[in-house]
Amino acid sequence: MFQHAQPAPDASAASQPASATRPPFFIVGSDRSGTTMLRLILDRAVDGPAIPPETMFIVDFRPVLRAGRLGDHAAAIAFTRRVWAHPRVRLWNLAGDAPLPPPGLTHEEAFRWGVEQPFLAYMRREGKAWWADKTPPHIDHVDLLAEVFPGAKFVELVRDGRDVALSIMGLPFGGNNPWTAARRWAHCVREGERQRAARPGEVALVRYEDLVTRPAAEVQRLSEFLEIGYDEDMLAVEKTDAAKLQQDQQAWFSNLWGGINQTAMGRWRARMSVSDQRTFLAGAGPELTLHGYEHGDLEPARIGPAGRRSFEFSNALGRIANLIRLRIVTERGRELRWVVARRLDRH
Repeated sequence: MFQHAQPAPDASAASQPASATRPPFFIVGSDRSGTTMLRLILDRAVDGPAIPPETMFIVDFRPVLRAGRLGDHAAAIAFTRRVWAHPRVRLWNLAGDAPLPPPGLTHEEAFRWGVEQPFLAYMRREGKAWWADKTPPHIDHVDLLAEVFPGAKFVELVRDGRDVALSIMGLPFGGNNPWTAARRWAHCVREGERQRAARPGEVALVRYEDLVTRPAAEVQRLSEFLEIGYDEDMLAVEKTDAAKLQQDQQAWFSNLWGGINQTAMGRWRARMSVSDQRTFLAGAGPELTLHGYEHGDLEPARIGPAGRRSFEFSNALGRIANLIRLRIVTERGRELRWVVARRLDRH
């Protein structure tokens, strides 16, 4: 198991960055479930953590963790520099070069030390004493994060999958038809169920609909779970500096500047065709029921193997087009190699 690194005192120890005062927590779930709103709420807490934009670099370096070679100090230094140079980290505009890890760390300690340094630098810049992370796809990597950060907690955010599908099908990532959007959402729901069962007391569930209809009660409940002092100002997300969001993604979250509201809740009723609703029910009907989302009077569509292949093929073509549009045109290739590696699940 990972332990907080406690290197022996030496001449350089005084210059080493201090660790956070407590373990982090991670906000996870399906994309477009309100995780950015929740991030900004919790980031506003006076004694809360600093929560940077989405990361993914911990998972990107998982092969390094499994290789087991960072017990060598030179390798630990090189690894920390690689983390510091990751495109997601560079977007945080951290000052200075990557800090040097202290000598004498085990492989596991050096891995944790390396991936934590950007968070610590961001934390200090924000004037906070600890940090947290909001990266929805980490729902698939809770086991890894719990291994690297003992004592970490997790917050799973769930939103009606039909609203998720409506939102994500209009963006350059995620499923681009109701079947593939439903299957991804259902997977996230089931993974959340698995983790809450496996980690009692470590994973809290928040429904988006509860958060926007009774924000004070939900945020107070979550604050108790995370041991954060609750304050009404936490709910004033409309006062948040837009610089907290990644610049080229700010348009994706325009609803935030209207404050916590219900305008994005239940949009599927008016905006999703009956055909798409039935397709979504075919892909994620039991998961909707699991979280209390009504089906109306509709029956799931009958989608056989040929229909599934058609949806998957259409999605694959759309993902390729979106990859070009987002990763090459908009982002100018800054993260392309990492995105490809994630999809191949190898480096």
